[in-house]
Amino acid sequence: MCLENPGWGAPIIHGELLKIGIDVAESSVSKYMVRCRKPLSQTWRTFLDNHLTQLVSIDFFTVPTIRCRCFTCFWCWPLIVVAFFTSM
Repeated sequence: MCLENPGWGAPIIHGELLKIGIDVAESSVSKYMVRCRKPLSQTWRTFLDNHLTQLVSIDFFTVPTIRCRCFTCFWCWPLIVVAFFTSM
């Protein structure tokens, strides 16, 4: 049951077993559950590998001028270029 539903924990499986008439302790269910080898969701490394071409670095900053005024600047840089320079 835990292989077919990897998101279920011992309490849910224990409740389902009780519904079908199998009386077993929750501690026994958790003791004999088969552990999943791979994570349920993707890792951060997989996410970054999949979306690196779509990510950008964005920043707002102010620049004081000689006449005591402030310019607000918007900076946008694609992360693929940043990743290229950091890997050198």
